[in-house]
Amino acid sequence: MSAEANAQAWGLPRVMDFFAHHRDSTSEIYPSEWFFLKDRLREGTSVLDIGCAQGGFAKVLAEHVRDFRYTGLDVNPAMIEAARTRFPQHRFECVPEGEAGPIGEERFDLVLVLGILHLHERWRDTLAAGWRHTLGALVFDLRETEGATIEDKGRSSFHMDFNGGDEGHQNAALPYIVLNAGEALAEARRLLPGCDNLARYGYLHPPSKAARTPLERVMTTVYCAQRS
Repeated sequence: MSAEANAQAWGLPRVMDFFAHHRDSTSEIYPSEWFFLKDRLREGTSVLDIGCAQGGFAKVLAEHVRDFRYTGLDVNPAMIEAARTRFPQHRFECVPEGEAGPIGEERFDLVLVLGILHLHERWRDTLAAGWRHTLGALVFDLRETEGATIEDKGRSSFHMDFNGGDEGHQNAALPYIVLNAGEALAEARRLLPGCDNLARYGYLHPPSKAARTPLERVMTTVYCAQRS
């Protein structure tokens, strides 16, 4: 799928329905994500969420802090429209894959890139863009393996029927990228110039049920990159 087709896939009805009801509370934050996030939710913080879907993380933040500034970016216009309706007090912008143009040179205390890097080909551009807008900490996740990297969608793909749906949902497939753990760390270091501290935490588990991949287990690894 092209970048445009990837973006359209996120607007399928059952995908929209999923994000209208999930990933919008602390109870739905994964342990690997919360490992780093719990210590970075402070009053007065500015947050950029790349791949924000319907802005559910704004609701997560509101469970812990009262004063924060939240900006969400997503590739799908229907997601952005839903986010603006749900959270009119926050800022949301639709962007092409790998880009963050509407926010100019603005930088944020905390930048989140969660749940999307392993699902699009331009993940390196997306990660680099997130880092350019990071003032304090960037938290992002990758899927990793002890074996060889797989970036071939013909071998490893993610299908958009994870919340049910018709044949259209089943046939809409994104890449399911799994990186060798050593290569992932090396790429992270390369893409984050000037990073003063890079930590990672993850755990092995079966791949998503929506993934068609030769791997029996993958590691969901969350990284935290910090500037001094």
